[in-house]
Amino acid sequence: MIAPVSCRAWHRLVFWLLLGALTRLGAQVTETPSTMAPGRFLLRVDAITIGVDRDHSSPKTYTALGLASALLSTGVTRDLDVQFGMQFFLRQTYQLQGASRTSSGRGDTTIRAKYTFWRDPEWGAAMAAIPYIKLPSSTGGVGNNHTEGGLIVPWAMSFGRGTSLGAMGQWDVRRNLANTRYDSRWLASGYAKQHLFGGLAAYAEATFSVSSASASTFVGGLGGGVTYDISKSLQLDYNLSRGLGNRATDWTNLLRVNWSF
Repeated sequence: MIAPVSCRAWHRLVFWLLLGALTRLGAQVTETPSTMAPGRFLLRVDAITIGVDRDHSSPKTYTALGLASALLSTGVTRDLDVQFGMQFFLRQTYQLQGASRTSSGRGDTTIRAKYTFWRDPEWGAAMAAIPYIKLPSSTGGVGNNHTEGGLIVPWAMSFGRGTSLGAMGQWDVRRNLANTRYDSRWLASGYAKQHLFGGLAAYAEATFSVSSASASTFVGGLGGGVTYDISKSLQLDYNLSRGLGNRATDWTNLLRVNWSF
């Protein structure tokens, strides 16, 4: 006979999975410091995201399916753009000790601004600051119903011959599951990208993060992907990543569409 799962066990499982899995769902995690020109738009749509995490030492499984997570950016000045994001559908399934719980609905809303405060044309390098705020707009129990925010600082450099490097630091302020305080999360990531031929390019990326929630909150990831430029304004991006650490999602697959107009 399977023992019932306590509410406390569910809360503990959900907290760590959300910390290590949902925060990682995405294609290339590292942001770029480039901004959209005034009057131009960029629509970034994560068409489908699948994250799977299994704990083989204990019968615990987490699966997430995200559809149409979109971020729309438009230029205000040469160095400043504003961005509006929303996850239109998210489905989460938790399985623990033979019991299963599923929730699905619309995700939260994100408002961001990107300011490119440093450029070096000689080296093809730039750096930007991206403050953001997450507003609770989720349905179906997929969000935490709290306002959160943070700051992202991306850097990138082009080396010619289709080679580019990038890195990013990020600080997030998030509400804990017990609804007693806000915790900080610090994330760092980096990537290397190489143009291959035609509209095809490949990249590799590494990420890691820690949180003030507890002493053992390391989450990392190693992955890579390919991008294909269908035209000057339309690009496809497929990413596969492997989680590192006890709190990370095992595998994440994502197909992203980037459309500028």
